[in-house]
Amino acid sequence: MMTAELPINAAAGKAQAPRPAPVRPPLAAMFFRSFFIQAAWNYERFQNLGFAFSLLPALRRIYPDREKLNAAVLRHTEIFNTQPYMANFVLGNIARMEEAAAAAPEPGAWLKSMPGVKQALASSFASIGDRIFWGRLKPMTTQVCLLVWTLCGFTGWLFTGLDTRPSTGLLLAGPLLGIAGYSAVAVFLRWQGLAKGYACGGTASCGLDTVNWPRIIRLLSAVGYALSIMLALLAFGLLAGVNYASCSAAALLLKLGLGAAVLVLHRLTRAFGRSVLFAAGFILAVSVLLFSVLRLAPFNLYI
Repeated sequence: MMTAELPINAAAGKAQAPRPAPVRPPLAAMFFRSFFIQAAWNYERFQNLGFAFSLLPALRRIYPDREKLNAAVLRHTEIFNTQPYMANFVLGNIARMEEAAAAAPEPGAWLKSMPGVKQALASSFASIGDRIFWGRLKPMTTQVCLLVWTLCGFTGWLFTGLDTRPSTGLLLAGPLLGIAGYSAVAVFLRWQGLAKGYACGGTASCGLDTVNWPRIIRLLSAVGYALSIMLALLAFGLLAGVNYASCSAAALLLKLGLGAAVLVLHRLTRAFGRSVLFAAGFILAVSVLLFSVLRLAPFNLYI
């Protein structure tokens, strides 16, 4: 019995789906539906219903026959879970594979490989997406907010006892700019993921080799660290300026030096493979030494 084989792209040396005559799936409808991929999240199969819901416009075009459509939808109610903003890389790939399976004389090979490709991509993009969004972009929204507030003259987040009241527009501008930047990246990757996933559908590396993800993660890490340095310099600079007339030059250097030392310690712990908890424990131990043994007044150090 003959089985359908995945054609080989001679240039890339990778298995790819054939490009038969069927109508191109409605990528726009899939894109808008993908925003609801978490809407039916459940503890049994996680994002399976949201994934099937997002894929449904493509399945309806690929399978006009009601019985085949029901079978295709049922295939995608199995367990599925990945980073929600990166799910479209998997969605486009699977739409392409379903299209190829429907056009193949013997769809068995496509249907057999589909669950493995789907699971491999879901796991890979879960790791990449968590590092990009949860580990880097989400903290940056707070950093951007504080920078906007500080540069526009609002320092209430640092000096909580001030009587000055900033405008409502300024209070909203900080968080809204942070959220806008975060959302722009999320929406962009949703659309690009769907388009790239459909273009390279049929491989377990689809979307992974079209973007240099490690470089992007390193770049975001560098940007986040730069924003942290800017915030630290602004915060300690403001604190030093407020207390300039009430403390000596040595005290000012101590205030600035402690902040710089915390940043240096953080980078050293990362460089030597230590966790942030190690740095926090070290800072706690030094604090106990300074405030308990050397009798420094902790509440008068910066305020």
